[in-house]
Amino acid sequence: MLPGGTSHYVFDPEFCNPAAGWEKGQVEKSVRDARHRLWQVAPVFPDLAALNEWLEERCKLLWAETAHGTLPGSIAQVWEAEKSALMPLPTMFDGFVEERKRVSPTHCPAVHCAAMSREGA
Repeated sequence: MLPGGTSHYVFDPEFCNPAAGWEKGQVEKSVRDARHRLWQVAPVFPDLAALNEWLEERCKLLWAETAHGTLPGSIAQVWEAEKSALMPLPTMFDGFVEERKRVSPTHCPAVHCAAMSREGA
């Protein structure tokens, strides 16, 4: 799905550099800190729509409060400044394909495979 999504949305994925071991730890700490800031005040939600609405507002609030890190201003301010330079999004990418399959009692899915034959067998 990653190659299809990157091709559809025209971007190159950029992952941590294996030669720089400190990058992975830095990214994981940033995620841990962001997760803590986001969810430490999460109330109980009556349904998924209410959770999504709260999550959108909470993210926007945190973006306005959080310094960008490499550019001057908050994440929200940098986003506003960059929006006009961004390409418009293409149509929605749907990388999900649902298929009905049978599953054995041992939880092994039955998948259609090409029949292989051996001469003389």
